[in-house]
Amino acid sequence: DIVKLITTSSRIIVLSGAGISVSCGIPDFRSHDGMYAKIAQQFPELPDPHAIFDIEYFRDDPHPFFKCAKELFPGQYTPSLSHRFVASLEKRGKLLRNYTQNIDTLEVAAGIQRAVFCHGSFDTATCISCDHCVKGDVLKDDIMNERIPVCPECSEVLKPDIVFFGEGLPESFHQRLQSDKLEADLLIVMGSSLKVRPVSLIPSVLRHDVPQVLINREHLSHMTFDVELLGYSDAIVSELCHCLGPDWVSDAAVPPNEQRAVVSRSASGVYLFPGAIIDHRELAVEADEDGPSAKKAKLDNDK
Repeated sequence: DIVKLITTSSRIIVLSGAGISVSCGIPDFRSHDGMYAKIAQQFPELPDPHAIFDIEYFRDDPHPFFKCAKELFPGQYTPSLSHRFVASLEKRGKLLRNYTQNIDTLEVAAGIQRAVFCHGSFDTATCISCDHCVKGDVLKDDIMNERIPVCPECSEVLKPDIVFFGEGLPESFHQRLQSDKLEADLLIVMGSSLKVRPVSLIPSVLRHDVPQVLINREHLSHMTFDVELLGYSDAIVSELCHCLGPDWVSDAAVPPNEQRAVVSRSASGVYLFPGAIIDHRELAVEADEDGPSAKKAKLDNDK
């Protein structure tokens, strides 16, 4: 089970997405009331809500991005229980790497040292014309007041060093993954829909014998995991900490007297927690045809 996997593993990769920051007050991107839905309402002229993070569109019109950027700017939020759980893994020497798709830098606030910011961050910004680089704090006043920051050298737009569609990922991502994919002994995906490449490919590049666990509100029909814990990330992590022991509860600062989550089993290897969004028919079909048990059978055959 997942508790035994965490207890016995020492080189865990955590792949985290926007779902672990929602409880901090930061909107996710793809839910019905997430950031893309709000962008579609606020900017009906956009060809697609994703265009706000498209580098070519940004070069043509940076206004929509800087109208929304203040919701994502670091320093306004406190790490969630899920962030603190990852920090607890690191404290115990169990975390090989935290590959985060988030740009809120809450990993830093949680004290996580072994984090790779796959999609960059607001820590620095670069001019789209002359490549002059500045610290992210230089942009804060402009971003919080929905103004477009300009380069002190050439007066062109300063773009935060977050990765837009059409841009490559930081070299640190590729370098770390080359070695980490051979060392990992457990993968935990937390709060991600795994829709954006190349980060979404991480589960497929690990060794076939590495167990893979999903902690997410929804089942991912395009992926196969050995265990799926579906529901609010913090509710799942809280229950995991209680099962792992009082030291984990203390280290992750699980709220005292918090009511334990009611857990139910939906299909083979799938467990439902508060907040789960589930299509029981879909899970039933996959459990019979190509679910977690089928993956394990394939792994056995590969051996």
